[in-house]
Amino acid sequence: MPPESVEGADLREHKSEREKRVRRQVLEPDTLQAVFPLRAQVVARASAKPEARARERQFATASPAYAHAVEARDEFAANIREITLDSLTWSVPLLAPNDPDAVARYLKHQDFPYRAITQTRETGIGGAMIDIGANTGRMSIPRVVLGDATVAYCIEPDPLNYACLVRNIRDNGLAGLALPDRLAIGAHSGVVRLERAKSPGGHRVLGEGMKTGRETVEVEISTLDAWVERMGIDLDTVRFVKLDVQGGEVDVLAGASKVLSCPHVAWQIEVDAERLDKRGLKIEDLFVYLRQNFTHFTDLNRLATGKRSRPVAELEEALAYALEAGAGGTDVLFFTMPSPPISTLRLTDPAKTLRI
Repeated sequence: MPPESVEGADLREHKSEREKRVRRQVLEPDTLQAVFPLRAQVVARASAKPEARARERQFATASPAYAHAVEARDEFAANIREITLDSLTWSVPLLAPNDPDAVARYLKHQDFPYRAITQTRETGIGGAMIDIGANTGRMSIPRVVLGDATVAYCIEPDPLNYACLVRNIRDNGLAGLALPDRLAIGAHSGVVRLERAKSPGGHRVLGEGMKTGRETVEVEISTLDAWVERMGIDLDTVRFVKLDVQGGEVDVLAGASKVLSCPHVAWQIEVDAERLDKRGLKIEDLFVYLRQNFTHFTDLNRLATGKRSRPVAELEEALAYALEAGAGGTDVLFFTMPSPPISTLRLTDPAKTLRI
């Protein structure tokens, strides 16, 4: 093999230096994990402040499910295992508590999504967040602890997941800072069937006419707009919505016109063509809402290529890989930016300007 040319070596060195500079500009998830225990000590004290106490009392009045879960803490104790997770006391739901192998596998995979949190900090930091499909609080509780969210309004329909969510909030001194309600969010209000999956993260609301051989439970459903109004949430304070509803994204967006009309609110949405297909929907049914209500997006897939922030007109092109059979879904951050501003700097000659 011929020796590497001087030009080739220079190119490799230039590329290496460029990669180092790029890495220095990227937020490091390990740093968030390292400071997490220190932040947890401080934020827990904030829940004792009068404004947090008052917020929890108001929420408990509007959410009978929350008031009940506080009183009936041990209702699902047989299906819950407590562990320590990054200094927090963490309640984990177990669908097969008598199967040691299943329990061990599930407990092994408990962690907080620090990488996803770092990826959404451009537009998802500050103010209140709404977590739709909150599960046990893995996404919302770390954001409150780290200070990314001043308060998290959490929505989870599954009874066992919800019991763990309430325990995880209260056992770690976050009452009044994270506020959980038990219901599903969709395009209408009423009662629906929730299909319970083999994994606590796979439960889904069944659409009209959908059949299943799995266990189901009836749950309340509401539009997001109606729920926000009922809970007295000031949308001016909301900065971020996380949406993870196993294929029910179109229904949620259909009932969220008021929230979607707030251009200051960024949304993290799972885009999964196969799950939409199971509900008789096409990916375009979702894209229509996204193009109408946002101007830009960021694909959070770790293997995504191309420019990080892209206009929604490029959605189909950018996510083509995720639309192929068997590809699985990807989380995407959607947000709105005004038309690119033109800043002018006047020079000594008034007739000349510099566009930045």
